[in-house]
Formats: sequence, C-alpha cells, structure tokens
Amino acid sequence: MEIGGQPESSSPREPLEVHIVDSYSAEDRNDLADGEKDPSETRVYPLQWRPTEKHVLVVARGRTVCHVGLLGHTVEVQENPVSIAGIGGVLVRRGCRGRGYCRVAMEAAEAFASSTMQVNFILLFCRPALQNFYEHLGCTKISSPVWVGQDQGIVLLPIVSMVRCLGAEQWPQGEVRLGSRPW
Repeated sequence: MEIGGQPESSSPREPLEVHIVDSYSAEDRNDLADGEKDPSETRVYPLQWRPTEKHVLVVARGRTVCHVGLLGHTVEVQENPVSIAGIGGVLVRRGCRGRGYCRVAMEAAEAFASSTMQVNFILLFCRPALQNFYEHLGCTKISSPVWVGQDQGIVLLPIVSMVRCLGAEQWPQGEVRLGSRPW
C-alpha cells in the first residue's frame, strides 16, 4: 500500500507513545501539517466540516507524527438509529508517511470507540484516492447515498463514505443520514 509515494508498513519500528486527548488546537494541527496548506486535500469539496471531540495522537521521538480525530454520533440508516464513532481529521506528518503511524492511530481509535464509546461501527469520509488505504485497514465503502447537513440544507456527500465493523454486527443496508455536518 502506498501513501504519498511511500509504502505503508505494517508497524513502525521505533518506540511510540499513543495519547487520547480532549484538545487539538489549530496550532497543533498546523505544526503537524508541517507547512502544507491543504494536507487533507479536501478544499476542492464545497463542504463545511464538524470538528472531532477526542484526538488520538501518535508521538515518535518526542514529536507528534499522526492525528486521528473521533466523535460520538448517531446516524440514521433507512430511518433507523445507528450509534457510531466518527473518524476525521486524519493527518500524518509529511516525511513520516508510509511508516505505519496511521495504522497505530486507527487501531487506538477503534479500541477507544469499542471500549469507551461502546459502539460497533466507525464511520469515516475520504477522498477517492484514499479508499484503497482505508480498505487495507479493514474499512468497507458504503454504496448507498450518504446525506449530510450543510448551511444550504441537506446535501449528498460528494466523497467516499466508509465503515468498519468493530464486532460481529454488520452495517445495515440503505441510505445514511448524518443529521449533521461531516467530520
């Protein structure tokens, strides 16, 4: 698997710290973006985003190298409520990509979502170019329409929606309504 031109390894080789925190400031994000103006490459999509509430940070050699944001939410699938953990704000420091840091952060986010948030699913949104990467991490593309809130009303999400089942329960089939902005 390649991310930013580098193969994604199965696990980093150096000792890491993983922290789950409540605060992730714009300054923290800018530091992690390391000068990139649009590291997520999502500015081309006319979307307003919802901030995440918890933050998984991977630290290597005293420096944050990866962030994965989390939030608790209930979506509707075919008008039935489904509790999920939303994953957003995924960012790996330039020069550190392809070393397995995102896998470490995603595994920590999944463990937190399952044990602390007590949900059976994580839901994330990504550019089409990242679909294969998230599939490699065990996520599946949602083929049904996903509707999200924006200032102009409810709109069809123009990017890829993916889900990962954290237990034996399977993701239900049908249209998904977030009832909020995407994260």
